[in-house]
Amino acid sequence: MIKIAICDDEAGVVGEIETIIEDCAGQLGVRVDIDIFCDGEELVQQIEHLDYDLIFLDIEMKHMDGMETARRIREHNQLVMIIFVTSHTNYAIEAYEVHPFQFIVKPIEDTMVQTYFRQAYEVITAGGFYYEFKYHKDYFRIPVNDIMYFESEKRIIHIYLKDGTTRKYYDKMNLVQEKLKNTKTDFWRIHQSILVNARYVVRKAFDHVELTDGKILNISEDRRKELNAHYVQRVAKQLGD
Repeated sequence: MIKIAICDDEAGVVGEIETIIEDCAGQLGVRVDIDIFCDGEELVQQIEHLDYDLIFLDIEMKHMDGMETARRIREHNQLVMIIFVTSHTNYAIEAYEVHPFQFIVKPIEDTMVQTYFRQAYEVITAGGFYYEFKYHKDYFRIPVNDIMYFESEKRIIHIYLKDGTTRKYYDKMNLVQEKLKNTKTDFWRIHQSILVNARYVVRKAFDHVELTDGKILNISEDRRKELNAHYVQRVAKQLGD
């Protein structure tokens, strides 16, 4: 789950950015949780209680502008990625002190927002998230982004990695899924015994997914409705645009 904040005093801009992010996230198979703010002060107050991964922040706002908001944010969070949204291009030098990730110039272009969101997602999920387990007397620590999918067989969990190798250990799939909730990488439970990393899915059909290595994994009948609902909603939204 990627936690995102959009802060802009123009409702139209907020809605536009939100729609683009949701569509792009759907294409990537990424779960996002988006909070909307129309004022910098309100966002700063929330920063004290919530940890965002990515913030789209308008520079030219009334009351507390984007630059001051970013300074206040940095007092609480040095790691959150900030993408400034602005009608002007002359803020680069002033913005240096708050370490923005990118700038988006109004009017908003879909491709620009998509590009920067994808770049931010890659940076966020490339963080130090590891899956740790023990097999016999050996301990293993594997980068979560290297895992293509998990498959359970009786009490054995098989871990299939992007380099073609596999690992195994004893566990239950429900516990594996629970361990992965704290990472920023989305895993889909497509079957009672299969948990697949969404970043390696290149095609999703009604009853199966295809991975980057050509592997076909079946979606169980009881999982299809939940998994497909997200895509039906996204496609319907795109057709309506």
